[in-house]
Parts: sequence; C-alpha cells; structure tokens
Amino acid sequence: MFDLTGCTAVLTGASGAIGQAIHERLAESGATVIGADLKPNGEISELDVAAEESWQSFVQTVRSRVEAVDILVNCAGIAPMGKLEDFQLSEWRRTMSVNVEGVALGIREFLPLLKAAQGRRAGGASIINIASAASRRPSAMSAAYCSSKAAVGMLTKVAAVEFATLGYKIRVNSVHPGVVESPMMNDILATYSANTGVSSAELREGILGQYLVKRFADPNEIAMSVLYLASDEAAYLNGTEQHVDGGYLTT
Repeated sequence: MFDLTGCTAVLTGASGAIGQAIHERLAESGATVIGADLKPNGEISELDVAAEESWQSFVQTVRSRVEAVDILVNCAGIAPMGKLEDFQLSEWRRTMSVNVEGVALGIREFLPLLKAAQGRRAGGASIINIASAASRRPSAMSAAYCSSKAAVGMLTKVAAVEFATLGYKIRVNSVHPGVVESPMMNDILATYSANTGVSSAELREGILGQYLVKRFADPNEIAMSVLYLASDEAAYLNGTEQHVDGGYLTT
C-alpha cells in the first residue's frame, strides 16, 4: 500500500518496542533502514542522541553508505517518573536532553542528507518525530516527560514552517501515541504503583477508563502511522500531529 522502494530511512530508538515495529514496517515497504540506538547490536549502530559528537559520528557512518536520506524518524526517548517534590535536576536535564535536544540534533545533523533527497519523491523528504499524547494532556508524576513531549510537538511545527519558508521540500510531522504495550510502559506502571500503593493491574484499569478504545496500543499501530507519514500518500501533511491514542484526548 505504501511503497518506499529505493528510499533510505534513518531511525533512532531502533531497539525499543515502537522502534522495532517501525523498522519492520519501513523495511517491508521497500526502504533501506539504518537504525541506531544507545543499545546497538549487529544491525543497529550505536548512538547517544543526547551527545552531539555521537550524532556526528553516526552521520559519518550513514554518509559512508548513502548519498541522501529520504526519511528520518526520531523515535529515541525516555520516560522517568516521579513526584515533583522529589525530582532531581540531573534527571530533568537528561530527559530534556534525550527527548528534545536529541530530536533537534537529529534534524540538524541529517538536514544536508535530507535536502539531498528532497527532489527524489513527489512528497519530498520526510521527518517524523515521536511525541506523545502526554504532550497535550498532563498526568501525575510525569512532569519532565510531559514537558519534553510538548516541546517535541512545537519543535516539529517550527521545523515544518521554517523549512517551507526556506523552500525545502522536507515535510515534518509528529506522531503522538497513547499507552502502548511495551517494556517502557511496564516500567512506568511499576513506578506509579510504588509511589501510590495502587497495583499495576488497578492502574491499567484506571488508565483504560480514559480511553475510548479499551486497550493499550500494539507498537505496530504506531508504526503504521509513521509509515503513512513517510510515504508520498501523506504528501499534503506537514506540521501535523498524528494522534494514535485510542480516543484519549477526546475524553
């Protein structure tokens, strides 16, 4: 349905549950996917998205393989949970560094390769940033996470407007998942449980009470939204927020 044959995609956070699903969907659609993560393996390069020099090294690795990048997916992120009264400044800064600065660095460092690809497809090059429904709706014990994802949403819009103003044929959109079945979500629930005394099972039930679709998302459902935004079928979407949240923001 979405043909990415001949495209090169760069994906951060490739080892996570959502990252793995994105990798699979892009590859199945014909793209050559170059993945990166803080936890590399034989197929995934090492990248600390919070470190400028790590980005520069990764870009050089990509340049040794390709002359242009059609798709950049900034998926890497962390979600530390805790009470505001107990938060550590170092943890706050780490969250902003990974979730916000990591996206900004990715856009900046790969912009030359994205510009090199902007004329190869009808829809131009495409940047997709993974934000969160938490960017629009607050939740307890997630101040740093909610704030960082709100920043990702605005950064996305700024980049879209700026690139259009400069005449670049590079679309920039964000995907905003709700709750997703993943190890990260399990860790979040465990932290909430430790802070509130409410069991993870009860927390799950309470969360689903806020969703029109009464289940957590499968990572593949997030990946399909990314795949669409990466494709020429989404050529008219720029600066948008794609909410894959089971109706969370409507309740």
